[in-house]
Amino acid sequence: MNKGFNNRNIVVIGNGFDMSLGLKSSYQNFIEYIKHKKKFDKDYDLYNYNRLFLRKYENFHLNWSDFESLYEEIVRRINNRSQKSEELQDILDITSINNAIKRLEEDFTEYLSEEYSKWVEQRTTPIGPEFKKITENINPFFEKLIKDENTYFINFNYTSTIADMCESILYDSQKIKESSGKLKKAKDRVFHIHGSLEEENILFGGGFTDSEDINEIHYSQSLINDKLFRIKENELLNATRKQIMSIAKSSNEKSKNDLFIIGHSLQGSDFLFLSKLIKEANKVFIFYYEDDYIFKMEEILRKFGSTVAEKIVLVPFLEVLLQPNKSIISNYKEYQKIDSCFSNKFPKEDILSELTLTIDHFSFRNINELRIKADNVEMILQIARSLVVNKNPFKITKIYFEESIDAIEFNKLSNSKDFLALLKWVEKIKFYNTEIDAGFFIHILENSSNLVSISMEECTLISKYNENADVSKCESLKKLEIIDCSFTLDSPNERKGMFYVRSDKNNNIEKLVVLRNSNIVFNEDVLEKSMNLIELNISITNDENVYSKEVHLKNLEILQMDYTSGKVPSLTVGNNIMEVNLIGYTEEFIKLSSFLKSNDASVGFPKLKLFHLKFPDQMNSCQNIIIDVILDVFSNNAKFIVDKDIKSIKEYYSEHKEQHIQIFNNYEELVDDNILLEFENLSLELSRLKKYSVLEELLEQMNMKLKEEIQNFGQMESKDINDSNKKNESDLEQESITNEIDTPINSLLYAHLVGDKAASLELIKTLEKQNKTKTVIDVYRKILTEIENAKSISQKDIPILKNEFFIQTRNEIIKDFSEKWSVSEEELVLSAIQYVDGAKDIPNIGNIIDSKDFKSYRVKHSGANPIKYAQAIKQGWQKELDEKIVYLNNELK
Repeated sequence: MNKGFNNRNIVVIGNGFDMSLGLKSSYQNFIEYIKHKKKFDKDYDLYNYNRLFLRKYENFHLNWSDFESLYEEIVRRINNRSQKSEELQDILDITSINNAIKRLEEDFTEYLSEEYSKWVEQRTTPIGPEFKKITENINPFFEKLIKDENTYFINFNYTSTIADMCESILYDSQKIKESSGKLKKAKDRVFHIHGSLEEENILFGGGFTDSEDINEIHYSQSLINDKLFRIKENELLNATRKQIMSIAKSSNEKSKNDLFIIGHSLQGSDFLFLSKLIKEANKVFIFYYEDDYIFKMEEILRKFGSTVAEKIVLVPFLEVLLQPNKSIISNYKEYQKIDSCFSNKFPKEDILSELTLTIDHFSFRNINELRIKADNVEMILQIARSLVVNKNPFKITKIYFEESIDAIEFNKLSNSKDFLALLKWVEKIKFYNTEIDAGFFIHILENSSNLVSISMEECTLISKYNENADVSKCESLKKLEIIDCSFTLDSPNERKGMFYVRSDKNNNIEKLVVLRNSNIVFNEDVLEKSMNLIELNISITNDENVYSKEVHLKNLEILQMDYTSGKVPSLTVGNNIMEVNLIGYTEEFIKLSSFLKSNDASVGFPKLKLFHLKFPDQMNSCQNIIIDVILDVFSNNAKFIVDKDIKSIKEYYSEHKEQHIQIFNNYEELVDDNILLEFENLSLELSRLKKYSVLEELLEQMNMKLKEEIQNFGQMESKDINDSNKKNESDLEQESITNEIDTPINSLLYAHLVGDKAASLELIKTLEKQNKTKTVIDVYRKILTEIENAKSISQKDIPILKNEFFIQTRNEIIKDFSEKWSVSEEELVLSAIQYVDGAKDIPNIGNIIDSKDFKSYRVKHSGANPIKYAQAIKQGWQKELDEKIVYLNNELK
């Protein structure tokens, strides 16, 4: 017994198996044969010849289950005409359909006999007086199954191809007696459940026996072509079925059945029989071709639900016969070298230890990305060669160089005409931690037709001379990332060289990331001629990138710039800017006008949602920001962040505005609502304002209205002015404290502070009535505990304490998520503080995704899929925001 199998194996063979061997045994082939033989020109000629042929079959991909369904439908329709009595016409119709089945069997027997004989003649050679050998190599997987004495084949086909394979594998002319005995035993394990050409007992029909509507089949003769009915009346087929059911039911704890379904559609009348095998099996291996696993899994889920679906193992259909010169994988370990490239994955199962594939396998045609590593370069070249030589349509859109590849192996790729031809059509290329010939990089830019994104991270560009690359040569390029890379001269005479990135013409780059590179210089014309640039992330170490003149990026929406190295380019942004992130800013104050400069014929920056100073050297308050440009002052969503200080623009204006501007707030309630609304609408349109006279007229109107209202208000105010001046400092402080805690929640916290024992229970009840989440209530419990244990705490400390606890809890959630998903904690914080309930988009999600570290994530999650990683991060963070963060933010308002 082959030790590769511990369980008994039942292998179901369907028509797809014979078709993969080259037999033209499909329903479509048969129809074409009838049309040719009978010289039929029209579809209706087929129907007139045999009513079991569809009236119109063109543009349909028909199989044998479609024929069975048609037969069953006709029988049901005849029986449904009259449920009470038998009509003569109905009886004639039943007789007619039964005769049609008989004629179909005869025609198909004739057709398949011819096709099988052709196949034997073309694909086999005689070995000895009785046996034959298939001329091509048999896949080791099927060879292993045939040799295993615990494997049984249930063959739904009518040919003897399985027996032919047994002869090819087991017969040995040097050991005739011994091999003949093994061959006989192997053939005895092959069961033709619906008959065979050899036994001249093939049967067609339907499957009414186990169907729910069998009681509605009332005409006599209606069931004589039911498959089970016909099996029971055939002594050989009945004995075969009993033997099969005996094997299937003999499964026990010590010996379980594994079921393999190969080449069967799982549709039609056969499914009723197969369902019994599926229920009894320990594991069910379903072999699929292209995407037909979708239909097969849907059928199983509909019939059995998730319990049975759990034991399904999907396997891409294996080539039965192999051409040795096209072999690319000979075992599972070799497959693992390129498994990340496949969309059709092979499971890690003992049965596939000798997995063998040729370049013609359909899974290679479906590859849409290549992941190149040091140990799979030869395989990648073979894939490229096959695609180019066979002129297969290119589906490959992404190529990843995933780890360090030595120069010799890398040169094999860069010098391969086939690989370079493949590169011409890809959309995304990413290099990681490898050496790259600078000429190869330049070749990609100059010759790619569809390249949208190119990224290099922790790579070294090498050349014998200083090099330069023109990004405008690649007109399709929209995203360019060069991160932690360097350039080195491959020359013993010179140690230091420089790689220049330039743009001779306007380029189409939309996102540019240039971070911490050595000896790589981006000329200022790259930015000047990036007319579509909307996102820039830059951190430079070369003095050459500190441009002599200011570069204005009028269409930029997101800017991140790092001051840590002490070197920054001179940049300004236009009226479309939405986010500005400055890391390690060194000055004590910052003027917005030093970065934000209006484009021609535009005023103000109403789209700005975030101005963030991360880890500034000297600043720790939003008060250090000098707002000397026009912003959307009505916005609660737009934020200023300086270190840990966070303010909305509206909060900033209310706290930090100059006194002459503050006057407007003091009398805001007195200004006509229509004027305020008009001003607010105008502020949102300032970036598109071209007629400044409109703004002047509105300001003049507001000025006059304010003067009038202030004069009236002044008369009313004079009566109480003296009383107001008499208020001392302690009164003002007490009023401030009272306002801060003047909420039911804060009042109960204060009551708990002064010893009211019932206050804590009342607080929890109040929170529950307000439908506060468990996360929020747990934070309040911690606050109550802190108040009890604190040695000295005053009434005015309660709002501060409350904020500290909610910020701490939010930060803990963020930290846990950051560690779980290997993304930047800092970018998560930025997202969390901006998120509001019901937001359509996740704030800062782009930077969160960009910060992901799949290598670290894969250490903790070995089976992680890099393709689904980013989407999983997004979904997970959305859940945290909606279920936790938004409620914590509400408590901080």
